[in-house]
Amino acid sequence: MRRQALSLALATVLTGLVAGCTSNGEIDNPVQRRATWFSFLSGDDIAAECEASGRERYRLTYLADREIQVRIYDIDADMPPKPQLRTRVMQVAASEWFPLPVLEDPSRPFRPYDTVTTVSEEDMSAIRDGLLNAGWSTQPPPIGRKIASHSYAWLVAGCRDGAFSFQVWEYPDAEFDALAFPAVLFAAENSGIDVVPPPTDGERRTFDRFMGRTGDNMPSDGRELYNMQVVPRGVILVN
Repeated sequence: MRRQALSLALATVLTGLVAGCTSNGEIDNPVQRRATWFSFLSGDDIAAECEASGRERYRLTYLADREIQVRIYDIDADMPPKPQLRTRVMQVAASEWFPLPVLEDPSRPFRPYDTVTTVSEEDMSAIRDGLLNAGWSTQPPPIGRKIASHSYAWLVAGCRDGAFSFQVWEYPDAEFDALAFPAVLFAAENSGIDVVPPPTDGERRTFDRFMGRTGDNMPSDGRELYNMQVVPRGVILVN
């Protein structure tokens, strides 16, 4: 009986761990975020809902060096009366925790600054057209490409017309520079936090555990670096 109880408890724990690796679309909890980060970037929660309901949704993530700033834009185009835009910005300066709240909530500096607003139909059309013109759903993502955590890139997961698509554009590629939707997003969101622009050196950031890293914006602080590898429906962690 004790063995059965132990087996049941172990199975429950393992099930929880496996489930914990799949994002539910929330990253407020820093522990949960660490466990589900790549699933979140890949839009696994959007893909699951897309198959069930076909709701038009997008998650547009602007990676501006993982340790400097990450801006996440979740758009629900089917939210009445107007499309809804949820903006989450990850950077310590955005947390507004100083001086007292951090004493009450030590995790506050590690949570994103979170705001919600609506998007005009004109802006929604511009964002949608910008994605389509950039090949978001008509071109395959750059499968196999490694994107360093200190790189600058857009990762976009979304559901449109009942079909899920994922795409990546990375600096300094010409396709990245030609993107039209970022300007619309930056103007529409209401976080009030300045956007960290991509560099101007024309150098692609890379990381190799044995050869080191490229990119002159990296401080010598010994922080953890990693690579994301693009797969057909998202990104995964690789060395």
